[in-house]
Amino acid sequence: MIKALIFDCFGVFTTDSWHEFRMALPLDQQAEASGFNHQYGAGMISKEEFLSSVSELTSQSEEEISQLIDTEQSKNKALLDYIRTLKPKYKIGLLSNVASNWIRDQFLTAEEQKLFDAYILSFEEGITKPNPRIYHIAAERLGVLLEECLYIDDIDRYAIAAEREGMKALVYKNFSQLKQEIKALLYIA
Repeated sequence: MIKALIFDCFGVFTTDSWHEFRMALPLDQQAEASGFNHQYGAGMISKEEFLSSVSELTSQSEEEISQLIDTEQSKNKALLDYIRTLKPKYKIGLLSNVASNWIRDQFLTAEEQKLFDAYILSFEEGITKPNPRIYHIAAERLGVLLEECLYIDDIDRYAIAAEREGMKALVYKNFSQLKQEIKALLYIA
């Protein structure tokens, strides 16, 4: 029985300009850029080191890359409104690979932050998805078992990693698809 829903942020609650940029790179560069992003998200390298490394890899200027990752993100208001309807029955978590406290400091309003019972942010944990430990931390913080969690991410491999640890998982494509799949999984009328 599902007792908690855990959402990724970028690409689920936001547009993800970094993801779109990375996916347009040749495959070998995608993997290397992802590695730099994970190191940055886990606090292992500074923003300056991240920008320099990605710039060298892709031949894009550091300014262009900085603008890309600092671009104003648009909110998925429909999903936030839907979470308000789920909140009375389920614990809600936010699990994100992020290099700063931007989600709480700038992205979510104080009211929106109250929708979440736990925040699991990679820069605070020192690890990033798909490290198995991060999914365990999420369940622990929400006070539920792994098998009582439904994890939602827009990146397949992160959803697969959550499933390997015992969570149920859905891959986010758009709000209507997600709502329909959640309803079917949770047997909501």
